[in-house]
Amino acid sequence: MSVITWKCRGLRNPCTVNTLHKMVMEEDPTLVFLIETKFEVLEMARIKRKLERHQGLVVPSVKRAGGLALLWKSSMKVEVQTYSPRHIDAIVTEDQCSMQWRFTGFYGHPETSMRGESWTSLEQLSGQMDLLWVIMGDFNEILHESEKVGGNKRPASQMKHFGDVINRTNLRDLGYVGSDFTWCRHWGTPGWIRERLDRTFISTNWAACFPHARLHYVTVSTSDHCMLVLKDGQHSKQARCRPKLFKFESMWLRNSQCKDLVQDAWFRGSCKDTPYPFNTCMEECRESLTHWNKITFGHVGKKINALRQKL
Repeated sequence: MSVITWKCRGLRNPCTVNTLHKMVMEEDPTLVFLIETKFEVLEMARIKRKLERHQGLVVPSVKRAGGLALLWKSSMKVEVQTYSPRHIDAIVTEDQCSMQWRFTGFYGHPETSMRGESWTSLEQLSGQMDLLWVIMGDFNEILHESEKVGGNKRPASQMKHFGDVINRTNLRDLGYVGSDFTWCRHWGTPGWIRERLDRTFISTNWAACFPHARLHYVTVSTSDHCMLVLKDGQHSKQARCRPKLFKFESMWLRNSQCKDLVQDAWFRGSCKDTPYPFNTCMEECRESLTHWNKITFGHVGKKINALRQKL
């Protein structure tokens, strides 16, 4: 069991797509729920191929606004129950134990005056079935004053309305690991505003079935919303069978040592008596560049993640 949920703010930016692709390849989630794709149904086909999630339901954007997508692998059994511009509700059947659980991706209305319609929809969803239930998304609301820093003070009645709905639906906040806020505006300025708008609610029976589940807030540079990564802590460290792919980094070309390194490695490979000289030369280059990168640059991915955590 694992889910990635993200308010991506549109998928036309290649950097946004690459950020999503990197996280999906690392976590290999059961489901991927995207908010504000700003894409039509056919436009999502390219994203599905890149993420290796060929199955899914796409709620198209309207005039390049909004848009939802719930994606999964062809090997997964996922049955969509209902959907709208504000939610996608589905039943997931785990292959290993035939256990079923319910996932709802939710997008609270961004306009305060329309927020009541979102809460009505949430209550209607809660009464439709009695499966293990997890609901994730951008609710566009906070529960407590401590969940907002900066900007105008949130009306107490507004927060209470949200909290009352959560209580009536018998859901509870899963909590989180990471930053205290999932959205920000005017970063680093006197008008900096931060709020916890994105979250995960779970039913009591879901919590009992997945007692080790943890929600991680992952800060990304391509959206003003954190990425939500829900995973079962009991199996999160399980090694994946897919081998690590070698990728040539463009930054290597800016180092004067790279050209000589490749030439030396290619020469070594050509001197070996093998039936496949080209493959041998390529393998020599791969090993040399991998070793050189580790010594010269270190783990760039970890350095980037460390900087993200400081944001």
